Amino acid sequence: MASSDSLPILHGANISPYVRKVRVALAYKGLEYGNTQQSPFGASEEFVAKSPLSKIPCWEEGELILPDSSVILNYLDYRYPEPPLLPAEAGPRARALWFEEYADTKLGETVAGVFFQRVIRPVSLKQETDEKLVSYLLGSALPKVFDYLTGCLGDDEFMVGGMFSIADIAIASPFVNFVLGGGVIDADRWPEFANYIRRVHAEPCYAPIVKADLEGEFARFKLKATGGA
Repeated sequence: MASSDSLPILHGANISPYVRKVRVALAYKGLEYGNTQQSPFGASEEFVAKSPLSKIPCWEEGELILPDSSVILNYLDYRYPEPPLLPAEAGPRARALWFEEYADTKLGETVAGVFFQRVIRPVSLKQETDEKLVSYLLGSALPKVFDYLTGCLGDDEFMVGGMFSIADIAIASPFVNFVLGGGVIDADRWPEFANYIRRVHAEPCYAPIVKADLEGEFARFKLKATGGA
């Protein structure tokens, strides 16, 4: 086992769905690393020098510094190719990368957006929750997202190529925050998608992280389920 001083460091608070995405990938590949619970809010000049956009996560491995979760996962999959995060064939590989992008943007804005409004704004930023925005996310934006992803999933076990991939890691990550924010996937309306998220969260590399984030230090943030999309 490598000494803690020689391990790469993942900078970023575990509550972040983007940090969680990297944590799951590292667990999937069986890689050791150190971690600092770096928040993107009020970041120090030292951290901004490493991550100029002041975003998390940021990967530090010797002199190599990589901000951005997608860049980090691309690097990890190239350097440590087994087990792979991406399908080998060009088409499925591109589809997996598309779903990662969709998860990091549209899905993150909607699913994790509920958590941001209900938890981060009042607790961390000392601001009022925008209830009008929450109602829009739950009632209009999220159903469209769930419909789209349900259609893409079809009857398959995983999102792309019949294999667990970066697509599944990225899509499932913000749903931990969704639960913490009191959100629930309507399993009557989207049974396949609800089962898919449960299935991905039950993967050996995912389950301990989901458990830690829902029942550990972040459990104090968890809101009572108030229904969902």
